[in-house]
Amino acid sequence: MSLYLLTAARGCVGEPHIYGPLRLVEAISRLVDIYSTTDTIHADPFLQRAKKEIDQNKYQVMASEENFIAFMDKLIVEFTDEMKRRNGLRSQS
Repeated sequence: MSLYLLTAARGCVGEPHIYGPLRLVEAISRLVDIYSTTDTIHADPFLQRAKKEIDQNKYQVMASEENFIAFMDKLIVEFTDEMKRRNGLRSQS
């Protein structure tokens, strides 16, 4: 994972600016893989669903930056709602 993040950071230097967010979203997908392949960190159903959604939608960036940005906004709402749920707070959406 560290090597992926390092090469992603380096790649952002000469790539189109929208590739940076794509690489970060991809990093979330890869982190979820770590959760499901180790005995010390348990698989998380929410993160597994998010990974599936990310993997299905991350390449929208190639067709439409606007759709990709909307997808990231949707993920932020979903992750915020989940954080609130896990902390016993009411969701605003």
